[in-house]
Amino acid sequence: MMLSSTSWRRAWHPLGKGVERRVENPKSEIRNSKSDVDWRIFSDATCAGLSVLIPLPLIDIVFETIFRRRIPATVAKVRRREMAPEIRRKLGRGLDGPLSLSGCLAIGLATVKYVLRRIWRKIIYIFAVKDATTALTEYWHRAFLIDHMVRAGHLDPGADSDLALQVSMDVLRDIDPSPLTEMARQTVANVHHVFRLLVRARRLGAAEVTRSLGEVLSSHWKVTEDSMEATAKLYNERYIAAVLARAEGTGRSGTMVDG
Repeated sequence: MMLSSTSWRRAWHPLGKGVERRVENPKSEIRNSKSDVDWRIFSDATCAGLSVLIPLPLIDIVFETIFRRRIPATVAKVRRREMAPEIRRKLGRGLDGPLSLSGCLAIGLATVKYVLRRIWRKIIYIFAVKDATTALTEYWHRAFLIDHMVRAGHLDPGADSDLALQVSMDVLRDIDPSPLTEMARQTVANVHHVFRLLVRARRLGAAEVTRSLGEVLSSHWKVTEDSMEATAKLYNERYIAAVLARAEGTGRSGTMVDG
């Protein structure tokens, strides 16, 4: 389902005048099989998605932001890989950009609209469940993709991490997370006293507090794997295209300078 290593060996990335380095192989031979599932990778993502259920506007988004920002560091720790603080910070941003929350809070009207919408959707609990289900599917894919990039070496020191980050954000905006909707719905249904759970997860660690919730993904891993593999494949395709486009642009610039 992944791109072949042969395709990756044909992609080269210029690092400077007269110097080239082969693009990091995404290790497409790594299978995200059920036996390879490590719930710690998805635990903070799960808490970020469940934060939507907190019945307090602004408090919910604070918890969501906390757990979203923890995802990159958790993945790096699980894989025992180094990840620069700047990369962790960028990977922890929302898809709307680094200033989405602060920009919203800086405008009174936008804040009022946000609070009213949140209150309304929490009063009508079915809307809150729907929002949490959608958030869970998106955060699970985010955690998986970060793990994929870490194992590929695309976030290692010396790698072109900015390119990987740009491609990953574009992929997350375009993927179809719907295959995981039923698992997300079951996860939400299995959660009781969500605020208490998230407070404990923040204090003790998401992996320990939410471990039992991982059984939903594990028991439906074939569906989960297919969806995650499709996400990884889309990332691989776009990463290769971006690398080749940048190399071609650099080649043109070098030709013009020489001319």
